[in-house]
Formats: sequence, C-alpha cells, structure tokens
Amino acid sequence: MKYTYIIAVILLITACAEEMDVDLDSGETRLSVEASVTSDLKKHVVKLKESSDVFYSKEAIPVNNAIITVSDGSNTFQYTEKEPGYYESNVEFAGQAGKTYSLSIANVDINKDGTIEEYLASSTMKQAYTVDSIKLHFDPDYETFSDDEDVGEFWLLSLYMKDNIETEDCYGFASQINDVMVHDTITEVLVIKDIFFNGEQIKGADVSGFNQSRSDEILTNLDKVTLETYAINEAYYDFVDQLQEMDEGQSMFSGPPGNITSNISNGAIGFFAVYSITRTSIIHKTE
Repeated sequence: MKYTYIIAVILLITACAEEMDVDLDSGETRLSVEASVTSDLKKHVVKLKESSDVFYSKEAIPVNNAIITVSDGSNTFQYTEKEPGYYESNVEFAGQAGKTYSLSIANVDINKDGTIEEYLASSTMKQAYTVDSIKLHFDPDYETFSDDEDVGEFWLLSLYMKDNIETEDCYGFASQINDVMVHDTITEVLVIKDIFFNGEQIKGADVSGFNQSRSDEILTNLDKVTLETYAINEAYYDFVDQLQEMDEGQSMFSGPPGNITSNISNGAIGFFAVYSITRTSIIHKTE
C-alpha cells in the first residue's frame, strides 16, 4: 500500500538524483541487495538474493556465504549470515549524522562463471529532522490515490514542522501503533521532496493514515501512535519512488522489469540506504 496524503502536486515531483540505472536483460541474473544503516542502536541487516526475470512471480534464491562489512571510515563492522541470505552485524551500532558508510559484499559469484565478484556502495547519513508535533483527524469517507485502496474510514496523521530553507531535503514517513510498525514494507513508506515547501512551516500536512477496515490499522482509545520521519537522500528517494511505481504485489527480488535506480556497483539491484530517524508519538483519545 502506497500512502499518498500530501497534496497531489508534490506526488508529481520528478526524480533529480544522479542515477545508476540497471537494465535487466531477459534471463540475466543479478544480485539483489536490501541493506540499511540507520541512527538506531541495533544490529543492522543485509539481505541478499538472486534477481532475474526468469524468477518473476517465483520465490527468489538466497545468496549464501557472502563476506559483508560496513565501514564508517574509523570502524569496520563485520556481518554474519544468520539464515540463508540474511546477514546481521556482529555488534550493535548506531549510524551518526555526517558520517559516510561504505558497504562491501564479497565472495559472491552470481552469474556462476567461476569469477568471484565484489559489490560496493556508500552513502552519507543526513542530520535527523526536527518535528514540532503530529495530530490525528478522522475522515469518514477518505479516498486514497491508490487504485487498490478502499474508500472509507481513515484516521489521518498530520505533520507540523519547519523545513530547512538552506538544504534540499527528502523525507520518508511510516507509522506505528503501540510500538508495532504498521507501514513495515518499503512500498508503504511515503516519500516526498521539499521542492514546493522549501523553507516553509508545514502546518498539518497528512503524511500517514490508518485504514479502519484493516485489522492491523484500527485505532482504539489510548493507543500510542508514532510517526517515523526519515532523513533520506535524493538517490534513495528515487529508488523508493521507482519501486512503488512497479506492479503492486511484486518484490524487487522477484525480478523487476525495466530500469531502477541503484547505488550499488557491479550491476546489482537494490539499495544501500543510510538515514536518520525521528520518532514522534501521541496518545489517541476518542473519549
């Protein structure tokens, strides 16, 4: 589900980041990468699978025995494969704003030609955004811009904050109910740019919503609602925006058609995302 609550003109913003486009030829196998470092203190994760249009609509094949490290220039963090294709940092660490993080994926032979490949990516963490407040308001007959969304009762989450006029900013938004992520996939994250409100005070822009016909989104009295605001860069904005334009219900690991932005070398599919997170919570009161 792709939430599209900001005014429609913002949703028509075109991507302007420098792109590394990958063209999947018929039957060509690529490495698919899902990797991130955030400002949360935790063990960070890298997921590796094979991607090719021959696997379209089929479960992708995990990539095993890779050697994965992430470096911030001073420290190098080793990763261990915990289950097929799922790698976790050996220690907890929190990304810091201003630092550049470099990902290395080695000991991989995706095309099975006997030559070991290495995949590299890097990204700099932006400073976390300052959110003034959030508010909930009810719409009994809300209609989303997504064709597969039902028209009906929604609680919409509004954002109040000041955008920085000195920087070109990209935002990501996702929400929790009682500390459980509701928008927990990349296709549910709302991404926007500040082109049409650069330097302005954002006063009540709807950036998330809870469909009351969905069991995991129903709000009741005294529920805690948390908005996660992501300080993302333009390249990651482009990646998410393009991924959400793909046929809904398909994973990038199922062999996406056409071109999609990537910041990973050697023709890989996917993205190494590095971003800060701001969490803002309120208590939902219906009585």
